Amino acid sequence: MGYSIQKQLQSRLLWLLLLLVVMLLVPLHLSIRYFVSDVVESRLEHDAESLISALSRSANGDWQLDVDRLSSIYQRAQSGHYYRILSDDFTFDSRSLWDIQPDISEVAVGDIMTNSLEWSNGEILVALSMGVEKSEAQFTVWVAEDVTTLLYRQISFEIGFATLFILMFLLIIYLQRHTIRSGFAKLEPIRNSLQSVDVAQGLKIPSKVPEEIKPLVTALEHTLDRYSAQVKRSRVGLGNLAHELKRPIQKLHWLAQEAKDHDTQLAIASSANELDRLMRRELKRARISGSPTPGALFNPKKDLFHLTTLLKRMYPEGKELHLKVPDQNLPFDRDDLLELLGNLLDNAFRHAKGLIVLHIVLDPLKKTCRLDVQDDGEGVSEFDIEKMMLRGVRLDEDQQYGQGTGLGLSISRAVVESYNGTMLFSKSKLGGLSAVIELPMFKRL
Repeated sequence: MGYSIQKQLQSRLLWLLLLLVVMLLVPLHLSIRYFVSDVVESRLEHDAESLISALSRSANGDWQLDVDRLSSIYQRAQSGHYYRILSDDFTFDSRSLWDIQPDISEVAVGDIMTNSLEWSNGEILVALSMGVEKSEAQFTVWVAEDVTTLLYRQISFEIGFATLFILMFLLIIYLQRHTIRSGFAKLEPIRNSLQSVDVAQGLKIPSKVPEEIKPLVTALEHTLDRYSAQVKRSRVGLGNLAHELKRPIQKLHWLAQEAKDHDTQLAIASSANELDRLMRRELKRARISGSPTPGALFNPKKDLFHLTTLLKRMYPEGKELHLKVPDQNLPFDRDDLLELLGNLLDNAFRHAKGLIVLHIVLDPLKKTCRLDVQDDGEGVSEFDIEKMMLRGVRLDEDQQYGQGTGLGLSISRAVVESYNGTMLFSKSKLGGLSAVIELPMFKRL
């Protein structure tokens, strides 16, 4: 299976984003949490020292707390700021505690402990406990602050930060996708030429090609140029060879006439006739295809006009040809289709009594092209039709059929198979032979 460069880049960008999120958000989260804790703890230490300063003995020796020296926030119920001073002899609670009874452990003098806790009302607190000795009395000062709002703000900030990362990722994906598509869009003329097999005039190479694929485009251009030149030389050479064989075949006929032994005459004449038949077949193929144009598109309306004109000259018996073909270029090689239809129409003209039909129908849903050639001749027997359907059978060259049917099955089958198509023979509704070819478009082997 193939793979997508765009999908690979997107996948790698996604993993890179996740790595960046982990590398940035985790330290950011810990840093903000540390900063919040540090600020809150510093404030709690300051409040604890204020509590210690406001704590004193009265004239009768009892401990008292001057609340006027403390922040008024401790006087509002559930304000989010709380304190408790605890000793064996007394306990002072902030008014903000209301009816909450915090579970506080005594701390040794000189020790400071901080911890986080969550109360039943949903508040998340940072608490500081300090062991203090004053006026020969030991007690524990506990102060706490609600940091729920700060934590929610931290979470909101981190969500916003992550959202920004996601938006940046989507923007990068869009830019990357746009860059790739705009780069490969410059190759669209090449793709269209290859897909439509319209390379006879050479590929339309864009002036600006991405450097990463420029060597591939150059190699493709050179390969197609060589292919076009080789096919042209091959077809021209084949026609020239057939013409050059005329003189050796004529000499064989003279040798047959001059031979004294009757068996020798028959052997030489038979070989000469066979060579003459093969030569004429190749010359007919060259006439049907016309000038070789490898890679050119097949245009039924234009190209069949020349083909049918030639066939009518070859068979001047006043036979009628009924055509129903699309007036557009088809994604098939012109020479291939002329060779295929030339063989089938040549056979139809030879055996038809008066009517030959050629229909070419495009099926956009199935993406296929259907070619239907029929004639009103005597047709071929069911046995011969079954034999014609067998792979490798060349009925037109089978000597037991006399002059042969002239179907050129080996040529037609080779063209059809090169397009991964199918070719079926049956008895025509007109009375003769029906040849139906179905070629999938854009699926040439």
